[in-house]
Amino acid sequence: MPQIEGTSRHQMQIFALEQAIAADNPVRVIDAFVSTLSLEELGFLIKGEGDEGRPAYAAEMLLRLYLYGYLNRIRSSRQLEKACRRNIELWWLLNYQHPSYKVIADFRKDNARALRGVFRQLNQLCLDMDLFGRELVAVDGSKFRAQNSKKNNYNAAKVERHMKYIDKKLEEYFEAADKLDEEEQGEEQAEAWEALSGRVEELLERRGKYEKLEKRLEQSEERQISTTDKDARALPLHMGIVEVGYNIQTATDDKHCLIADYEVTNEKDDYALAKMGRRAKSAMSVEELEVLADKGYHTGEELKNCSEEGMATYVAPKEANHNKKEEAYQKRQFTYDTETDTYTCPKGEVLETNGRWYTKNKGKGRRPYRIKRYQLPYKICSACPVKEQCVGKGLLKQRHGRAIERSEYEGYVEANAERVKANKEKYRRRQAIVEHPFGTIKRGWGYSYTLLKGKEKVSGEFALIFTSYNLRRVLTIIGVKALLERLERLFFGFLQLRAARVRLSALKNGWLYNTPGCSRAA
Repeated sequence: MPQIEGTSRHQMQIFALEQAIAADNPVRVIDAFVSTLSLEELGFLIKGEGDEGRPAYAAEMLLRLYLYGYLNRIRSSRQLEKACRRNIELWWLLNYQHPSYKVIADFRKDNARALRGVFRQLNQLCLDMDLFGRELVAVDGSKFRAQNSKKNNYNAAKVERHMKYIDKKLEEYFEAADKLDEEEQGEEQAEAWEALSGRVEELLERRGKYEKLEKRLEQSEERQISTTDKDARALPLHMGIVEVGYNIQTATDDKHCLIADYEVTNEKDDYALAKMGRRAKSAMSVEELEVLADKGYHTGEELKNCSEEGMATYVAPKEANHNKKEEAYQKRQFTYDTETDTYTCPKGEVLETNGRWYTKNKGKGRRPYRIKRYQLPYKICSACPVKEQCVGKGLLKQRHGRAIERSEYEGYVEANAERVKANKEKYRRRQAIVEHPFGTIKRGWGYSYTLLKGKEKVSGEFALIFTSYNLRRVLTIIGVKALLERLERLFFGFLQLRAARVRLSALKNGWLYNTPGCSRAA
């Protein structure tokens, strides 16, 4: 039976790489996009491969390599080095250059700030193409594992536990030494003494390490110390599971699930809402914005800040602890009157306040806030027929009636709750908007951990990830051909602008005036 035969590998051919890359290949978009960037203005730094005077690789080439790598699930510098030698698309994109993994890795490590600038430049292009809705964003954070194991993350309790264990073992070894001292000395005892001394010396060395960590914790405001990646922190995931890593905050626009802005943090979500809202407003150049978020962002202070800065929030309210009070007598059934600053209970009795503010703090990691207390006299509640359902059996023994606390942010909390209740369909869109990027990046691409260490470098790494995500979305939305046409127009405009800047600089420094043959009209 006849079979298809290929071309002999020994056959010489006249072949150009341009022929091998289709006109609608996304690699052409990467090439065109990087060509529109002024990498010098973005602040890219390049190092040579050594001190022998070898020329450095161009920043444009290394940026193209990384964008291609992240778009195609290759982010290891060693894997990128291999791909440069065997991937025909990279032959075309890099003009058949193949830098070493060290050069590739250093470029990403040394240009964190500039890479964030590339992310902003792509978003500006998306704004120009009207791909952002600029009305509604969803804010959320996702945990990414850092280059720091759990055992190399310490808090005060963990350090104390280790030191107690070491002290206990030292006592055991010293008791064993006392017993050895009572025995008749011989060759076996000498070996035992030597082994025992080694163990004690090792434990004392470890204890010294924990003493230093304890001192650092006492002198620092931080509650944790990570010894491999100093900025990584132990963060709760779910069901009591903790991971040492970063909490990457994003603000995602609802129109096409494009990421408007992001921030690398090592804290929980409690106080991130207003900041991310501001970043989204700035990124999309708007004065007002609607913001969706889950209950992890429900903090009165943040709701107040958002309201004052032109952001309407739709944040899932947290379920209050009513101490098993019956539904009909929980706080939400009491009516607040803003004019008289009083509450009215379901039975019509008025709870008044003395007008004083009290400072309250919910615990670790929570900022203090102010509250007012409203309560009824003891004699009114004691005579009420539903006192046990409303107050409970034990509280009346404290010689006062039902009491309610109202925080300084309660008005903003209530307004947010009303918006969520009246716009349930809008709030349900939150997951569809903000989980799309994280689902693609973590599950689809497998980027669930960081490669670099430190917030600054990790921020640069995620600039590449989010630039690649947004670029992939744009390719899906408008297609390769339309995006290439847009980039070509932008590129020619960029060339004209650069030529104008060069000419202006020449005129400013008097170069044209001092060059023979050049006139003032030139």
